[in-house]
Amino acid sequence: MKKPRPAVIADLLEKPGHLIRRAHQFSVAVFEDLAARDRITAPQHVVMTALFKHPGIDQVTLANLVALDKVTTGTIVSRLERRGLLRREQSMQDRRARILLLSEAGRQLLLRMQETVRQSQASLLANLSAAEGRELVRLLRKLIGAEPAQPRRKPARSRAARP
Repeated sequence: MKKPRPAVIADLLEKPGHLIRRAHQFSVAVFEDLAARDRITAPQHVVMTALFKHPGIDQVTLANLVALDKVTTGTIVSRLERRGLLRREQSMQDRRARILLLSEAGRQLLLRMQETVRQSQASLLANLSAAEGRELVRLLRKLIGAEPAQPRRKPARSRAARP
């Protein structure tokens, strides 16, 4: 009878899920440290950016766009609305629906924060070369399905194999 093989437990630094979680923690900490003066969290910034890029969307569409659940999105929207950074308006297409728009104060804050965003991204990628940083972003986009897969190329036939 064969002896059972001892269990092999991979090191945490070999597990992509763990590394992604750690990278996310690092990313949020860097951003929120730099954005503290504006009192904006990373998820609030994501919501504001989505509304800047897609003004007039409803809350369900916003939640899907930013990949947050509806309750979390609703909480963020309410907080930003209380601060006067966004507003809800009745939809002209569907009187029952409400659309979301950045207020002028929200728009100005988001524009003013762009240097903070650049600094946080530079800090996040500081241990990588510029090419590695671009490759990391490309791979992360591919991982979440936002980057189209490259078509597989057929291997080139050698000259000797040609008729």
